Amino acid sequence: MFKRMSAAVLAAVTLGLLATPPAQASAPARYVAMGSSFAAGPGIPPQQPGTPAACGRSTKNYATLVAGRRGFALTDVTCSGATTANILTAAQAGQPPQIEAVTRDTRLVTVTIGGNDVGYVGSLFTYACQNTGGANCGQVDQNAVRAALTTVHEKIGAVIAAVHLRAPRARVLVVDYLTIVPRTAPACDGVPLTPEQLVFEREVADRLAAATRRAARAERATLIPAAAASADHDACAAAPWMERYAAAPGRVPYHPNEAGMAAVADLVTARLRS
Repeated sequence: MFKRMSAAVLAAVTLGLLATPPAQASAPARYVAMGSSFAAGPGIPPQQPGTPAACGRSTKNYATLVAGRRGFALTDVTCSGATTANILTAAQAGQPPQIEAVTRDTRLVTVTIGGNDVGYVGSLFTYACQNTGGANCGQVDQNAVRAALTTVHEKIGAVIAAVHLRAPRARVLVVDYLTIVPRTAPACDGVPLTPEQLVFEREVADRLAAATRRAARAERATLIPAAAASADHDACAAAPWMERYAAAPGRVPYHPNEAGMAAVADLVTARLRS
């Protein structure tokens, strides 16, 4: 066989033209980030270009940090003010429901949702407005908040189930809400809550975290316990992961800062390695 090798083939071998081509690098895993402001990162500069201003997506939110560390191809559809309905059925800020970003080739989904379904941060804003002499503050209907907390696990569970249906091979991580108010200490300057209001907001935070945990367990998702991890980093802490109500210009009160987003990214990254 070798004696019959043509001169053209011999020349090609000599020039290396018949060498085996290098293997193609695999495409980066597709990652979809969904959720409300605690996932989007409003007020943390710089904001992502080309996205709705109302959504407030930061280039330093936890999804962007995780994608950069792990080399994922990120589709970020998080949006401030989102409820579970904005993930499943309702358009927001000119965008379709967030779930539409999830496709069969999606391999990772993170979601932080449920707080707006129960009026969590909204109630904090209302109390702060009332207690600092604001106008047109509205009222907090504590009974309505408590009623919403009894069913929010079902709404979060429906989000997880929809992800599984659209992307059966995706790993789903449910990130609960970073701690906003002190767990045991009194409120501080910049967090204007009465003792009674503080007790109520702790109840809301605890029940929301429990509902998120329940939904993750029921629908075969992985819980990222940001609430527990941030227990010593509330808005009044020496090393806060959360803005106070009296936030600096451009910052969003009662929302995560850079340290909070980086801490959540650490939790997600560590879980992905395990």
